[in-house]
Amino acid sequence: MISYKLLAEQALAEGVQKLAAGTVVRDPQGRILMLRRKQDDVLPGLWDYPAGGLNDGEDPRDGAIRELAEETGIICPDIEYVRALDFINSRGGLTRQFVFTCTVPDETAVTLSEHDAFGWFHPDELPPTSDGYREVITWLTHRLAAGWKPASRYLATIDRPMTWACFLVRDHEGRVLGMRNSVDTERWDWPGGNSEPGESPFETALREAREEIGLDLLAENPDPVGRQRLIAVIHQQADHVRPVPSIGWVFDGGTLTEEQQARIVLDPDEHCEFRFETDYNWRHFLTPKEYRQDLQVLRAARSGRVLYIERPTPEHQDFEGIVVFVTTPDGELLVHHRDEKEGIAWPGYRTPIGGWREHDETPRETATREVFEEAGITITDVRELPGPRHERVSAMTRVLHAVYTGPKDAIRLGDEGQSIAWVPFSEVAALKTPPYVAHYLDLIGA
Repeated sequence: MISYKLLAEQALAEGVQKLAAGTVVRDPQGRILMLRRKQDDVLPGLWDYPAGGLNDGEDPRDGAIRELAEETGIICPDIEYVRALDFINSRGGLTRQFVFTCTVPDETAVTLSEHDAFGWFHPDELPPTSDGYREVITWLTHRLAAGWKPASRYLATIDRPMTWACFLVRDHEGRVLGMRNSVDTERWDWPGGNSEPGESPFETALREAREEIGLDLLAENPDPVGRQRLIAVIHQQADHVRPVPSIGWVFDGGTLTEEQQARIVLDPDEHCEFRFETDYNWRHFLTPKEYRQDLQVLRAARSGRVLYIERPTPEHQDFEGIVVFVTTPDGELLVHHRDEKEGIAWPGYRTPIGGWREHDETPRETATREVFEEAGITITDVRELPGPRHERVSAMTRVLHAVYTGPKDAIRLGDEGQSIAWVPFSEVAALKTPPYVAHYLDLIGA
């Protein structure tokens, strides 16, 4: 839907001094209705299409309908927006005329109130008129002949998605801020919401954050918020829940200190609780579809590269993490002793190498990078393990296998975990391991 009020506000912001509206009225033969000015009028004897100045605060479309009715007696609510015409008026002020068009039946009655004559003219045979009016009529005629549709009609034929924007906000431990929705209490949101007319995505995110958490993030975190760092763009197809498509922008909201967190004030009509949770722990609060999207956005934030996301998610993008079983020909498994850290997967357990996807990596690329970062060795010939998938392994996690034939003493512990070691298959069962380990070791052995 076109916001003519917004177009008027933009014109005034650009320095336009006077707003006007006009309508190019056509009959079924394509002839144009022209009105002749009276001899005591400004520019006497000149022919115009119906037009006039807007009243203070008047919507341009309403003004065009009013002027058409006042000058010709024609009531035509189905006018369509065409373009704008800028000119200097008789008082020397810059005027912007919003031009509309409509088609009326043959023999439509015309009742004059401000002019002394009217006529229907072929566009190539116009009576004396101003250069601007002639330009508009010629412009419109040529485009209509080529199959062009006025903006208001064209917009009805294309996808018009809803737009929204939000911020990704963390605390100093790297945990993500989420807010429980007051209406749908099973849903958790990030600070943000739908755009209002005339807003840019960034302006939307700032306004919504002020309304929802009571903080001006631009003032609170001028760096990075002031850089307007875009993290992700998300396109959601229409579905049975929301029957219109949407496009969303996710911006970096920076980190909130404990003092800033203490000043968060929720709008109770929108949210009833807020919390900071790790990337991993948010899986307890979200549906699998919601969690997958959050992981995709968090991947973009880690990578520092804007990510384009489609929902539903294409098949090649449906993973966000990996577990890789690295074994030797002698039947040993590379085992990582994980940190005793709250909010991570399997704290304190012995597990295969695992980690999050980065950039636009494939599962094999993620596995190769994670093994090098956590164990210091390079693996090749990585393959995905066939099913069945263990129930404790997320649908967004790919399980892979690689046989390492290099020197076993080349392993070194990276910057995560307590230790790294080769363990014979027969001894793995005695370790504190996740239940999926034995399942996949059986597949590898088979």
